[in-house]
Amino acid sequence: MRLLHGRPLAESINAATRERVATLERRNILPRLDVISVGIDPAASTYQERLVRSGKNLGIDVRAIALATGAVEAEVASRLQISSADRSVHGILMLTPLPASLDEARLVEAMAPAKDVEGVHPRNAGLLAAGRPHFVPSTAEGIIELLKFHQVPLRGAHAVVVGRSAVVGRPTASLLLREDATVAIAHSKSSDLPTLTRAASVVVVAVGRAGFLTGDMLSPGAIVIDAGINVTPSGITGDVNVESVTGVAGALSPVPGGLGAVTTSLLLRNVVTAAEEQNERRRAPRH
Repeated sequence: MRLLHGRPLAESINAATRERVATLERRNILPRLDVISVGIDPAASTYQERLVRSGKNLGIDVRAIALATGAVEAEVASRLQISSADRSVHGILMLTPLPASLDEARLVEAMAPAKDVEGVHPRNAGLLAAGRPHFVPSTAEGIIELLKFHQVPLRGAHAVVVGRSAVVGRPTASLLLREDATVAIAHSKSSDLPTLTRAASVVVVAVGRAGFLTGDMLSPGAIVIDAGINVTPSGITGDVNVESVTGVAGALSPVPGGLGAVTTSLLLRNVVTAAEEQNERRRAPRH
């Protein structure tokens, strides 16, 4: 079974990002990302730490803004609006999952779409659904970029995405459609899931359940992308039972070592894109 490592792709993306940051620095522009969390969970904390570390290496100012677990919706919305109005902030990321008392769908609307570098604002989600993507959820984009980097054919491929979240499952399906794959989305209410996944040449799993996908759910030679991040007593693991799929799958993105670094590099690349776009608008002549 071939392992689809993400580090080489992430390094390539970061090299290009570093050059763009240097160009902005010559114009006295420091790209900045505000990462806003509410009672951060372990998996999200791992992602935030990686963003801060990678941002420092790239010359991007990543600021972690932690709100208490008991923060009310108005407080979170206000914080998002403050970052949206601050001209020194170019990108905003609201870490999820949020506490059950908060309405994520309402809160994302408090962000300026131009600073929504994770592509969750209804405007950005709508552009993706319409086939005109601007900012796209970075894990979903990372899945496509990783498949392309490892030269996995997508045109005409039968792909199944297990999971229908707004930040992974649904946008991944939209992006696979743009690559001319035939796509099905499976979820907790799907009947006979193994029959669906065994019919696929490409399987993406993003359900947040360690070891969920097993070898008997795959056709021989299937390409498997593991988009799960689960913090367990033995460390970080994905949604794939690696031992079970090893003799069946043709290729697998490992966790860790697969999508994580790519997701981080793409999110930070979006911050730089946002900084460029916002400053170009400010420099444009007024008539």
